[in-house]
Amino acid sequence: MEKHTKIKTILVAVDFTEKTDSATTLAAHMARRHNARVILFHNLMNFYIIDRTGRQLVGEDTVSKHYKEAENTLELMREHLQKMYSDITFHKIIGNDHIVNSINKIIDSESVDIVITGTAGKQGLREFILGSSSYQILTGIKCSVLMMPEDSYQYKFEKILVPIRVLEKLDEKLEISKLIAEKNNGFIGLLGISGDEHFRDIRKAFIKIRESLKGDEQEHYASFVVSNDKAVEISKASKDAEFDLIILNYQDEEGWKSFFSENFFKQIINNTSVPLLFFKDGEAINPGPEPTGYDITLPFPG
Repeated sequence: MEKHTKIKTILVAVDFTEKTDSATTLAAHMARRHNARVILFHNLMNFYIIDRTGRQLVGEDTVSKHYKEAENTLELMREHLQKMYSDITFHKIIGNDHIVNSINKIIDSESVDIVITGTAGKQGLREFILGSSSYQILTGIKCSVLMMPEDSYQYKFEKILVPIRVLEKLDEKLEISKLIAEKNNGFIGLLGISGDEHFRDIRKAFIKIRESLKGDEQEHYASFVVSNDKAVEISKASKDAEFDLIILNYQDEEGWKSFFSENFFKQIINNTSVPLLFFKDGEAINPGPEPTGYDITLPFPG
């Protein structure tokens, strides 16, 4: 996203479940406001057997059948959306790699600015250990990610919460926050939040951004909180003032504290019910241990 001042291409991850519906509708509304195009993306996983003759695709006929079914369903979705939003251009793409690899390839080839993915809310133990598809997308792809709760119908962002909690790329984050506020005729709620560490630096950055918003005559209000439970405070602030969107830097707090403890990302996802935009600037992370399907290695005879 050049200088983070434009959103021209939006990719929405589609899995044909209910949690996709709100994400797809949000993509259409955002595309209309930003004069952007929408890519409807669905990913299929393949399954392989590895023997002494090499890697072979399991059930090629079945895979081909599933691919055609997915392509037909995605095309029906595209046609339906095109009729509803005739002023927006919709494309469809099906991937067959690890979902993160597939999306990153499209980000590069199609100059995607933002990825929207639906989330079902609180995650169970399996998703916590292995990572849900939405969480893999958040942690693995190269551009900003907007996570849309499946039970949210908030398609316009008139009240935008912008926490200042880390120092990385604040200017770029401010630019995209101002862009979204402008396109939605909204205002920015600036929330400075710091624990015991880096208090002076974060406070200084908060004041600088507050003054910048004043200079731009951007409608906003600002407050500052001292707390080590940043995810809890951000969630509370969003609920108390009924914000429509939270814009966060892609920066974790304290990493993984323990195997069963939640990091900042999972805390904020599990404790908020509004869309979350994680600002990211080419920061791709390892997509995790889940493979592109499953390899079944057969032993050599004798």
